[in-house]
Amino acid sequence: MPHPPHWLALRCLPSDGADTWLGSWALQFTPRVLWLEEAWLLDVAPTLRLWGGLDRLMPRMTDSLKEGGMCRGVQVALGPTARAALARWRAGQWWAEGDGLPTRAQLLTLPLHTLAAARAHTAVLARLGVHTWGQLARLPRDGVSRRWGALLLRGLDEALGRAPETHAWLSPPTDFDETLTWPHHLDTTDQLLPPVRQLLAALHGWLVLRQRAALAVRWSWQHDKRRHVAHSGGFELRTAQPAQQPGHWVRLTAEHLARQTLDAPVVSIRLQTTEHVPFAAPSADWVSAAAALHQHPAAIGWPVLLERLRARLGDGAVTHWQPQDTHVPDAMQAAASPTGQPVTARRLPAARDALLPTWLLPEPQPLPMRGHRPCYQGELELLVGPQRLELAHWPGEAAHACGGELGDVRVGGQADAPPTLRDYFVARSPIAGLLWVFRQQGAAEGEPAWFLHGRFA
Repeated sequence: MPHPPHWLALRCLPSDGADTWLGSWALQFTPRVLWLEEAWLLDVAPTLRLWGGLDRLMPRMTDSLKEGGMCRGVQVALGPTARAALARWRAGQWWAEGDGLPTRAQLLTLPLHTLAAARAHTAVLARLGVHTWGQLARLPRDGVSRRWGALLLRGLDEALGRAPETHAWLSPPTDFDETLTWPHHLDTTDQLLPPVRQLLAALHGWLVLRQRAALAVRWSWQHDKRRHVAHSGGFELRTAQPAQQPGHWVRLTAEHLARQTLDAPVVSIRLQTTEHVPFAAPSADWVSAAAALHQHPAAIGWPVLLERLRARLGDGAVTHWQPQDTHVPDAMQAAASPTGQPVTARRLPAARDALLPTWLLPEPQPLPMRGHRPCYQGELELLVGPQRLELAHWPGEAAHACGGELGDVRVGGQADAPPTLRDYFVARSPIAGLLWVFRQQGAAEGEPAWFLHGRFA
């Protein structure tokens, strides 16, 4: 089912010009952002469920803008269409906690001057007693079209959702490059911090939308050209690890700015990315991610949770599985003591081209045969394979580390038998679904040749 339309009209106070940084900042909440006449419009319908609804999204947006002095005030209006949201913003009908989408009857009470298509005709229409959208909608359409043109009715229909709107979405560039210019001069590095935070907030929105993380950025600023000094200044910042959150860059920039001396008042400042890489979030640290997302006072991060679990259960009861660089299926993971850092998955060369199962059996299970076909809850259909593995022996150390008794497994003889060859297949059972099976080469007569070793979720 399509999402019900939710449009936000957004402006920051104080505001100069089109606030280009604000559009880039808004990209972290939705990819559908555009500048319309005098405000930024955000179509949040596709991502509203992701943010937990309006009551969670709106405080998150406004608090983020007010943080660090980027905005003294935030004006946000809600509407079912872009032009309806913009009209409500012009009318001062700003969003408050608990507000929902306005009804059609509420839109029809909006003053006529809030509709851009009617601005050129408001004086004449006012003399005719037409002051609201509803009064304009009740006029004969043919007469309105002949006297004031079809664009007036078209604008009203688009605002009320009776005609489709066309939009030119904000398209983020390949590399971030944003400049802030203001009419008054900034004389000290402390005065540069608010625009610095604005640009870094815009960078964050760009990084989130493009799924990138910055490794290096370049700051530069322009001096008042009436002074007999260098026209510009700046510096480059680089981090050891790719960073997406703006807080890290704010701290680095503030430290470097504290050591800078401005040769003249600054009239504009520019931020560019000089190096960025694909963003890879540590998927194992879901605890810290949830704490940061919901900002719940009782939420804790990964290191604190690990300390509490160890204190309550004992050090030996808390482990994590560490991938091992081996082709032996039963030894590809080993239990290890967790550190204070989240466990990050790494891809191993041995498993690069293998289709490995979700669950591995404690030991291979012999399969009966029906003719030349192995069976498990019906005859198996071999889908992928063979993938050949050579096993010289079962390493007792790896078996102990994996928590299994691999040394007790008997496949075609004793545990210290000569090297054996296995051909692994992905097979489908009519009832059990996808299975991981292997055929052992050189099995003696009377011994099983096919075994079940794993299951796919």
